[in-house]
Amino acid sequence: MNIIKRKTDVETLLKNFEQIAEFDQIGQKHYIVFDDTEKEGQCTVMKYQGASFSVHCKGASYCDDQEKYLDDRALIGFLWKRRKAVNMILREALKEKVS
Repeated sequence: MNIIKRKTDVETLLKNFEQIAEFDQIGQKHYIVFDDTEKEGQCTVMKYQGASFSVHCKGASYCDDQEKYLDDRALIGFLWKRRKAVNMILREALKEKVS
């Protein structure tokens, strides 16, 4: 999987989400956590069985009330806007694969 340079790279990330995501056994979902550079916190993107995605962000001065379920278009826009932080996660995953 490559870092995000184009919106099509975000689509590829979503198709292969399980390859880089952690798995929550209790919640039965895959997830990634990355820095929220807009609000100085962290965002978690989660994929549930059945392929629905949700997002939850929180930081020292804010916390989303609940997970927001996003359709593909909205999720691609969300990740595209935060691609710098997401690319840091992707780079780490690529390093681990090489090791």
